Amino acid sequence: MILKKVSRFLLMLLFLPGCIDTIEIDLPSTSSGRLVIEGFVEQSPDIYRFLVTVSRSNAINSDAADLRENASIGLVYNGQIIRSLINGQEDTISIDLFHQLYGGDPRTAKFNIWVQTSDGGLFEAIEQPVLRTPQGSTVQLKFEVRPELNDIENLVERGYVKVLVNSPLNNDFGDRVSFRWDVSGVYYFPEVAWTDNPFFYTKNCYVKDFIPFNEVNVLNGSKISGPEVREFEICETPADFRFASGYYFTVIQKSMDASAAEYWDQIRQSIEREGTIFDPPVGAIRTNIKQIGGSEQDVLGYFYTAGIDTLRHLATREESGKQRHLCAFETVSEACCDCLLIVNSSLEKPFYWER
Repeated sequence: MILKKVSRFLLMLLFLPGCIDTIEIDLPSTSSGRLVIEGFVEQSPDIYRFLVTVSRSNAINSDAADLRENASIGLVYNGQIIRSLINGQEDTISIDLFHQLYGGDPRTAKFNIWVQTSDGGLFEAIEQPVLRTPQGSTVQLKFEVRPELNDIENLVERGYVKVLVNSPLNNDFGDRVSFRWDVSGVYYFPEVAWTDNPFFYTKNCYVKDFIPFNEVNVLNGSKISGPEVREFEICETPADFRFASGYYFTVIQKSMDASAAEYWDQIRQSIEREGTIFDPPVGAIRTNIKQIGGSEQDVLGYFYTAGIDTLRHLATREESGKQRHLCAFETVSEACCDCLLIVNSSLEKPFYWER
């Protein structure tokens, strides 16, 4: 009864002339054209990777596909510009060769970037060391079944495979690290031919899987009280035929400082944010890029360094819910007889595959 009275009251307000005020929303007058500088230095066990992109932000309704700026970019190592970078193009060099050319030691190396735009603006970031990755990080899987509504609104149970990470939060030098993870997968798909043809020979394919690429998985180590993180979820994917014959997860673990983790967490919140115009606005995303010369202008983006570790895990049938092969009982797809029809499939076995 109370609900009906409230509904009638709201309808009366809706149709009363003059009772509803127009809500005005102030949008930024410069929705495009802001300078964006993004870059990183990543250190894997043997390789340095450098990448800096200088571009201009574009309006939501803009058709511009590439707004890269004409800019000069310098890699700064221990306070000196030692290498030019091409805008948006990755540069790699072995760690041994890098220090033969430029001196120093990986344990004490500090990096920065220097950017000059076509209009004379000069920018640099905050100098940073590369944090080494902690030893002993591992990946484990968890199978979970939960009720969900299907397309015709019936309640069904569906299984999911969760990827979890366990890791110390301090590296061998005693540095407290934060993490960001990128997850990819490859599954094994042997053909199962339902045919009496004695000259038909089955093939075995390895298929690169589609795991959502826009998810940001980040953990700020400074906000964890203990010495390690246990069973931290970084990915979830439906449990299905992909896990029937073998599925290899590859996790790229990036060790960074708390400031970089805070930046990526703000990116995550912006991507995942849902709501209405009445919700509190998203705070301005932090930047560590500062202007040191030229006409003053706004700048967005971030430069960070990261130590890289590669973690892999081969899923077993037991930990992924004992899934059945797509073609276990009958030919339900052309891929049963030609696995190369699956997108991103290959006959080449990944070098790390062990079984």
